[in-house]
Amino acid sequence: MSARAAVRGLHSYRSRVVTKFREVVTLQAEPRVSISSGAHVVEVAPAAGGRMTRFATHGERGLVDWLAPVTVDSWPCDAWPKGGSYPLVPFSNRVRDARFPAPDGSVVELATFPGMAHALHGFGQFAAWRVELQEADCVVLRYVHGEGEHGWPWAFEAVQLIEANARGARLSMRIVNRSSSPMPAGLGFHPYFGATEAELHTTTHWRHEAEIAIEPTDERPAHRHGREAEGYTRYLSGWDGRAMLRYADGRTLELVAGDALSHVVVHCPAGAGYLCVEPVSHVSDGFNLAARGLPGTGIAVIEPGSEIQASLSMAAGAIPARHAGAAA
Repeated sequence: MSARAAVRGLHSYRSRVVTKFREVVTLQAEPRVSISSGAHVVEVAPAAGGRMTRFATHGERGLVDWLAPVTVDSWPCDAWPKGGSYPLVPFSNRVRDARFPAPDGSVVELATFPGMAHALHGFGQFAAWRVELQEADCVVLRYVHGEGEHGWPWAFEAVQLIEANARGARLSMRIVNRSSSPMPAGLGFHPYFGATEAELHTTTHWRHEAEIAIEPTDERPAHRHGREAEGYTRYLSGWDGRAMLRYADGRTLELVAGDALSHVVVHCPAGAGYLCVEPVSHVSDGFNLAARGLPGTGIAVIEPGSEIQASLSMAAGAIPARHAGAAA
């Protein structure tokens, strides 16, 4: 087949894709749930994607933030504020053209927001979560997804436990397949850190085009990832689950992810005042890559009634004291 014929065939394929659009609703970040342990404070907006809107520590200089805080009270669900940390469920990052083959061979066509070509970041951060339990140092949130909703053929439940503890904060999440057939799935967390640099160790760097992963490369992954004026996105796997984040004022934050989160995305938009280190269970467009037979995508298939789970701990380092003679 000639190159032109192949292009015509691709255009013909794309013309048959019927895009389903999702309604753009407004998410309300109020009321927020506040939990704490010692000096550490966590704020959560259950009705605005079940996200953490703040993680901070009381120190000599007042309340010091580890995440870029979310300060707005509401937003359109497709234009979320770049701050806090939100859950990625039942998949992370992108699904190319919002389509992928299901385990039974049928084609899943996901609904996207107007103007969005690829499905992005699952459903959890675009929805309201129900508060199941709230105590002084923890909150439990639940999201129930109906069969066929937004084009996802399976029913599932996701539960988050968000905790403040003596070392900082801990996030854990599980997803349960409530349908009658095996469900492909992944999960993770998308925090926006105020750090200037992250150090972590991985074994594989995936090539990508426009943030859609293509294949693993032979390139040796970098260990240090700092803010860069040009910006970048790096899809990495074979992660040991640990990362050390460094802040401009000398603070450090240690991340420890559970075994299920063996992939990590490091994302630094051009000119942004934050650095994303996203612990996830699979690579971008993992459903389609796994269907092509690529190994190491991290995609799981959950049997009916079964679940997968993940966790992320964030341990705050010491906050440097105010220098003598510094302005009050």
